[in-house]
Amino acid sequence: MNNSLTKNCTSPEQLEKIRKGQEQKFRWRNDWPEMEKALMAAGNEAIAAHAAKKNQEQH
Repeated sequence: MNNSLTKNCTSPEQLEKIRKGQEQKFRWRNDWPEMEKALMAAGNEAIAAHAAKKNQEQH
């Protein structure tokens, strides 16, 4: 799945909105569970990177 959807993700709420939108488009596909896992993993990585960057800027 393309990470351009999640690369600027900054919060779990934002990630959930992205997930719901993609689910509406792709839930009919047999590989949706795998796509969803990859989307959530990429989103969680982006959120963690954003949090780390924010913490680094504060110090």
